[in-house]
Amino acid sequence: MVELVGGGLPDGARLLFPASRVTEALDAMALKATALVGGFQPIVLIVLTGGLYAGVWLTERLDFALEVDFVRVSRYRSGMDSGSLKWLYKPCIPPAGRTVLLVDDVWDEGITLTAIQDWLLREGASRVVSAALIWKERGSISQPARGPDVHGLRAGAEWLIGCGLDLDGQWRHLPAVYALPAPKASFPDRSE
Repeated sequence: MVELVGGGLPDGARLLFPASRVTEALDAMALKATALVGGFQPIVLIVLTGGLYAGVWLTERLDFALEVDFVRVSRYRSGMDSGSLKWLYKPCIPPAGRTVLLVDDVWDEGITLTAIQDWLLREGASRVVSAALIWKERGSISQPARGPDVHGLRAGAEWLIGCGLDLDGQWRHLPAVYALPAPKASFPDRSE
């Protein structure tokens, strides 16, 4: 995999985590996830669209029986502002009585993963373990002292692209993570 430098990236983008660091982080996440859910034949529930890359990359490192399913919700309405949670696709595999490994690209404020986790528990999941490739350490609105159960990288409050993270639906496919400068105005629409 090749990291982009300059050409083609949004103005001011800087490499934050090269692909090699992302790979190391995913390897460490797989070890922790195995310790937490490996003996339970979990459902790996990937949050679309951002969590697709982290979910696939993490799952391919797990060497135990599991099932994969997806959930799609949207929170971002315009720029960096978040709106209320909108359910676009609920999982097909019933979570009742199951251990669920819930995977997303980023734990930002914790709102999305916490809402999905709460829903899974209401639906009867016996246990939900949250995983995010990146934990943004700026505090959580929903649970200020809590972050994901499993994470690979830590970042500040910068706007990030790559490894599932996007700007206006673009740049998710990058194998590395890039930070963008603070906007003079808001970023373009980021809705799913």
